[in-house]
Amino acid sequence: MKQIKRLKREKIRLLFTGRHFWNRKCRKKTWWQQEFAVFECEATANSVTGHVCVNSNKISLFLTAAVLSLGILSGCGAESKEAKEARMTGIEQLNAGNYQDAIDSFGKALDESDGIVNSFELDVLKYRGEAEYKLADYKAAAQTYGILAEVDGGKAEYLYYKAASEAAAGQAEDAEKDFAAAEEKAKNSKKSSATAPGVSLAFTALASAARDAGDSELAAQYCNQAIERGVSGPEIYNQLAISEMEAGDYESAMSHYEEALSLADSETALVIRQNIAVLYEKEGDFAKALEQFKECQAAGVDTPEVQKEIRFLESR
Repeated sequence: MKQIKRLKREKIRLLFTGRHFWNRKCRKKTWWQQEFAVFECEATANSVTGHVCVNSNKISLFLTAAVLSLGILSGCGAESKEAKEARMTGIEQLNAGNYQDAIDSFGKALDESDGIVNSFELDVLKYRGEAEYKLADYKAAAQTYGILAEVDGGKAEYLYYKAASEAAAGQAEDAEKDFAAAEEKAKNSKKSSATAPGVSLAFTALASAARDAGDSELAAQYCNQAIERGVSGPEIYNQLAISEMEAGDYESAMSHYEEALSLADSETALVIRQNIAVLYEKEGDFAKALEQFKECQAAGVDTPEVQKEIRFLESR
């Protein structure tokens, strides 16, 4: 029994840190973050007694409900000082926009943790997923949120974030599947699905992915569905306006760009203003387009793309 418990603790640690695990009996190496499989044995447990039965001739999915029934998620472990310090460093780096450094720090926090899945490890994983998404490492983010969904009861928020990551990574089929699963989870929750963490990001990412695939109509459908559900925000309205602009409905696009501006912070507003400038350009109103681009430039958006647009419009 002690050997089984030791093995289980090591499986948990490998799952969270992404280390390789070599199984001599199965002679197969697994990358935990990618495959989510245990090749050492199949562990089952009696949810009442907590007894574990091991069948070494089978391959099981990692951390099934049997593992969760052992109470691995209950309580907080006595995390080391190094683990806590690495977590705090990671949060500071994340807030400063140093996403890769943050990911490294969160990895160190997991390395230094006690190996038992508890609130500390889950908290670190949430931060790591956020950092991976902001770094645009969408596949890694999807894997992290997938781990969270499997280990922490398949909460809707993890599935929404996973769907958003998959959509951004170009994995449309997986994104739609996980989004549907998230919607089902949210439907059964007492809380409003409109306020579920990750739902706005998921709708936005799915709409963006649909546009990238050339389906502006589907993108608009996602946005309108979100708005009807009460999931509103500058990103949703911005995506809707872009879809309408691409479809040639400039009047609706302008209306929704203005709605997005009314909800946006100063940084997001600059992105929306550039889109409005493009809309004016498409309408042939070069003077207004130039005005918008110059306002963005004056506010600090002096990118090569903006400079190019200004030179072009000044020549008209």
